[in-house]
Amino acid sequence: MLRKVLIRFKDDGDYFREIDEERNYFFTEAEEIIDRIRDRLIKEKREASTKSFEFWLDGQCLVISQVHFDKKESLQKQLEHTILTFDSWEEDMRHKYVNTLKGYVEEEKQLFINKEFVTFVTRYDQLFGISTFAPFPICLDTSQLNQIYGTMQPLVKTGFYSELEQMMAAIKTALEKVIYDAGKNLDGAEKDFLQQQKLLEEKVNTLLQEETIFKSFTQYAGASFQSVGKHRIDALCPNFKLYQTLQLTLFSTFVEKNSFAEAYEIHLTFTSALKEKYDAILTQGFALANDEMIESLVLNPVLQQFKIDIEQQLQRDEVKEDEPQ
Repeated sequence: MLRKVLIRFKDDGDYFREIDEERNYFFTEAEEIIDRIRDRLIKEKREASTKSFEFWLDGQCLVISQVHFDKKESLQKQLEHTILTFDSWEEDMRHKYVNTLKGYVEEEKQLFINKEFVTFVTRYDQLFGISTFAPFPICLDTSQLNQIYGTMQPLVKTGFYSELEQMMAAIKTALEKVIYDAGKNLDGAEKDFLQQQKLLEEKVNTLLQEETIFKSFTQYAGASFQSVGKHRIDALCPNFKLYQTLQLTLFSTFVEKNSFAEAYEIHLTFTSALKEKYDAILTQGFALANDEMIESLVLNPVLQQFKIDIEQQLQRDEVKEDEPQ
């Protein structure tokens, strides 16, 4: 878990339509929801209601407590009181937690002044910060989400709200790439599925906390937002002349001197290389905005290199045939 501070409401006790127990709420967001519920309960004369929640700080569930809607104090004030009166901690530790909470909440509230940003991070969390996001939720911190927002918002052409889902789709693609990269050469092959998932989650979180990798992730998301999808590679290849030439050479001339299995392995290799080239370009923050760019910057250079490699292999095969036995 990457988020510095979050509120997770528990699914026991009273039901409130304003709360989604699957969410990991931003602190400011949770406070606003509690205020709305309090106003509604006052009108309905149900002020005595409570709601249990978990308070997470720096990836640790620090407190399990209740919101008392009959109290006028904010969630932050109620939580600070709970922390300061918790006898199991030393006094200096209690004050440390309260000061950390204050700092994080103030930082978050400054970012939440921007209503577009609030919509952006809320939608992110609704999609990728919940337990149903596979293989596990990824709760980026507001400072990280601000970097992504700062990269993508200037790229909007028609309107922020009309393109919000496209931005989320691009972020999902970027997250999937991080998860895929983390899964390669992952230690613990002998462990069971749940242990492997835990290792994968830890590695993804570690990667996203590395500055250079997070920058690449952000650039990939921004470039993906402006690009045609990777699936276009498969659609373009069959009609691309160099691809046709390569396939003809591979499965006619090449298989005459080598096995079909070797030819098919080369086919799989350059198919994978095309997609790796696509990813490498987007990781640099460069968009592939149309089919022509994919053909010129992905298909042509990759297939040209494989064409050269196959021709050289065929030449070596001829030399071997000409050598005296």
